[in-house]
Amino acid sequence: MRQLVPSFRPFCAPGAAAILAAILILGGCDPSVSVLNPSDQYRFSLFGTLNVAADTQVIRVDPLGDTSRVGSQKALAATVRLENVETGTQVTLADSFETIGEGSARFHNLKTTHPIRPDTRYRVSVRVEGTPVTTATTTTPARPPTLRHEPTSTDDKPFLLPCLTRDRELVESANTFTLRASAVESLAAVQVLYPIEGAFSLVDHYNDAEYRKTDDLYRISVYYGADIRVGTPGGDRCTFRSQFVRPHARVAVTAGGPDWPDWRGVSINDIARPDTFTNVEGGHGFVGGVYSDTIQIPIRQRE
Repeated sequence: MRQLVPSFRPFCAPGAAAILAAILILGGCDPSVSVLNPSDQYRFSLFGTLNVAADTQVIRVDPLGDTSRVGSQKALAATVRLENVETGTQVTLADSFETIGEGSARFHNLKTTHPIRPDTRYRVSVRVEGTPVTTATTTTPARPPTLRHEPTSTDDKPFLLPCLTRDRELVESANTFTLRASAVESLAAVQVLYPIEGAFSLVDHYNDAEYRKTDDLYRISVYYGADIRVGTPGGDRCTFRSQFVRPHARVAVTAGGPDWPDWRGVSINDIARPDTFTNVEGGHGFVGGVYSDTIQIPIRQRE
C-alpha cells in the first residue's frame, strides 16, 4: 500500500510552470534573438522558484545557444550561484542533467538544499569563467498562507463522499469543497493531492481561487467530483472512500513574493513577450520567491 508523503509541498507552481514553459516554447525573448541566433546580451534561460518551505531548490538553466526543440548539451559550461543579497552568503548549485521522453528533451536542473529565508532578497547568477553573465533577483514572501477549512462554523463546504449524482451525472455544487487562504500578497499555486491507493492524484486548482477584496482573502473552490471521477456504464461516480490511503485530501497553497507576477487573465501571447514578466538580466525566463503551506480536508460521510 502506498503512503501519503507527510511533507507534501509543491515544488513549483504548476500553473506558473506551464506558463514558464510556454514562454520558452513561444520564444519569450527579443525577436532578433533565438536559440539558433544567440546573442552575447542573452546567454542563458532561467526558470524556477525559491520556496521557503521546500527542502530542495531547483532552477532550470539552459544556454540560449542550444536548440530547445532538441535539448541542451550534457556539459554546462557555467557555474550557478545562489546569493543572499542581504548577507552576501553564496552557495554553488549542483548541476543535474536530466532527460524526458527517451532523451528527446534534455535540460539542466541546478539544485541546492541551502535553506531559504522568508522576506529575503536572493540573486541567482550564471557565471562563465567566474563572470556573472545572466542573473535573476527576487524576494521571498514574509510568511506562508494562512489556510482555513471550517465547514461546521462557516460557509466552507465539506468534502463529502460518496459523490452525489443526478441523472447519472455528477452535481458540481454538491461535490465541491471550499477553503480560505489569507495573508497572501500574491497567489502562485493551488494543488490538491488525493491519496488514492495505487493512483495518487495531484490536481492543479490555481484558476479556482477567487480573491475577495472585502475579506482580503482567497476563496478556493475544489470540484473534487471531477478530480476523482470514475466513468462507468451506468454513469459517472467518484472513487470510493475505502480506496483512500488516508481519509482526507491535502491542499497545498503557494504564496508569491512581492515581485510575483499576476498570471490571471493574461494571454499566452502577452506572457511570451520579453517585457511582460521576466526578471532575468542577460537572458530570459523567470525566477520567483514563494512560500507554501498545506491543509488537510477530511472526508465526511454524506448523509
